[in-house]
Amino acid sequence: MKRTILILFLLGSCVNQSAQAELDTYNAIAPEYSAYVEADPALTAEQKQRRLDTVETWRRRVEVTR
Repeated sequence: MKRTILILFLLGSCVNQSAQAELDTYNAIAPEYSAYVEADPALTAEQKQRRLDTVETWRRRVEVTR
C-alpha cells in the first residue's frame, strides 16, 4: 500500500512539473510568435488567422492542464 501511494505521489509530481514546463514554454514563445505573425507582410489574412488560432488552441490546452 505504501509503495502504491509513493508511486502515485511521484506520478502526480511529474504531471505538475510537466504542466508548469508547458506553461513556461507557452509564455516564452507565444507572445513573440503572435507579434511576428501579425506583423509579417508576407502572410495573407487567412494564414495569419490560422497561426493565431493555433496559438489560441495551445493556450487553451495549457490552461486545462493547470
